[in-house]
Amino acid sequence: MFYFLSKTVGYIVNIGLVHGVVLLALTALIFLRRTRRFALAGLVVVTVLSLLITVFPLGAFLSRTLETRFEKPDLDKTEFAGVITLSGSIDANGFLQRGDVQFLSAPDRVFTMLRVANKYPDKPVIFTGGDGVLNDRGFSEANVLRDWLYDSKLLTPNMHFETEARNTYENALNSHKVVYGNWPELAQKPWLLITSADHMPRAAGVFRQVGWTVIPYPVGRLTSDDIHLASLNVSGGIKSLSRGLREWVGLTAYYLTGRTNEWFPGPMPVAPDN
Repeated sequence: MFYFLSKTVGYIVNIGLVHGVVLLALTALIFLRRTRRFALAGLVVVTVLSLLITVFPLGAFLSRTLETRFEKPDLDKTEFAGVITLSGSIDANGFLQRGDVQFLSAPDRVFTMLRVANKYPDKPVIFTGGDGVLNDRGFSEANVLRDWLYDSKLLTPNMHFETEARNTYENALNSHKVVYGNWPELAQKPWLLITSADHMPRAAGVFRQVGWTVIPYPVGRLTSDDIHLASLNVSGGIKSLSRGLREWVGLTAYYLTGRTNEWFPGPMPVAPDN
């Protein structure tokens, strides 16, 4: 039930989709005499809100707060048992329709995994993720990535793939089972967690709640250090707000259902030296 609701709410907080549906509905109502005045007023409201979203960087503020929650650790000075990389990089539709492997949404996750896997060949590197949609499309991002890496001669012996997880919570649960099944002696040690910077607070909270000790390694930050009035790019403003709002709604839902250890997970406090 949680999985179904999470995907349904994901459509609702997609500002671009809602914006288009509302515009279409209001345009249709213009042609009806009884609703024409209401439709015109609605179009004015939607236009004003669109301009406000575009000019005032609310989306950038929401995303920047998430992206700066964790600092990237210095791996040369960090002890970790292995690496976990979350899926969300490959365009499933492009692969299913044309057989193309396209890294559209979060390519930094895969590129960072490749760099770390080659730099630390003695540490297990897990890539976790299947398909995050409601219907079964016969797609698994982990399987596709494994085949692509093999064909590209980029697959290393220390890479392992969890192919079934549909969301962040299942990423944590399923990869935990993989570790206990293959390296039980490493299960209680710290693992490096690689995902996008704006997704890291939710991911870190979920993994901690499941029982992992993780070292967050955020990648793919999209916002700048300076937040300023945006340019008149309506679609860009709507997309930015949708991205930031989606993560905050996800954080809240995961916290209310007990899937994260706190509402806005942050860096763990450092134990004082004795």
